[in-house]
Amino acid sequence: MTAGHRNILAKVAMCTLLVTTTVTATAQKGASPRNSIPTSGQVYTGAVAIIAVVGVGAGIGIYFLVHHNHSLTGCASVTPDGLRLQTQGDDRSYSLVGEIAAIKPGDRVRVSGKKQKKDGGGAQLFLVEKVAKDFGSCKVQPATP
Repeated sequence: MTAGHRNILAKVAMCTLLVTTTVTATAQKGASPRNSIPTSGQVYTGAVAIIAVVGVGAGIGIYFLVHHNHSLTGCASVTPDGLRLQTQGDDRSYSLVGEIAAIKPGDRVRVSGKKQKKDGGGAQLFLVEKVAKDFGSCKVQPATP
């Protein structure tokens, strides 16, 4: 989960907390100490708040399912077939297509986009929509004896 996603989820959680505490405070304001049965207006307000919170949560969940962009971080290099990205975590290699003009061979970059079907040569394609971050030069791996 990216920092942007965490920020959005934190804001939704804060709004949910504010709505539920406001509804609770409003409901308690109208209740008398002797009569603990909520009025129909308090029940209606609580039901509307619960439905709103559930609706917002479902909407955010659907948004993240549909608009999930992938990102890859790795070292860019030039091959006879074009620009290639060697990822660090799973050590996979992707042929890059799309918005690759800003990517320099030998740099470690994070790119956002979508995985594509494999090309005829069997290489996994990645359609770059944007270069999310350029970390500078790749670290040189020591030669193993």
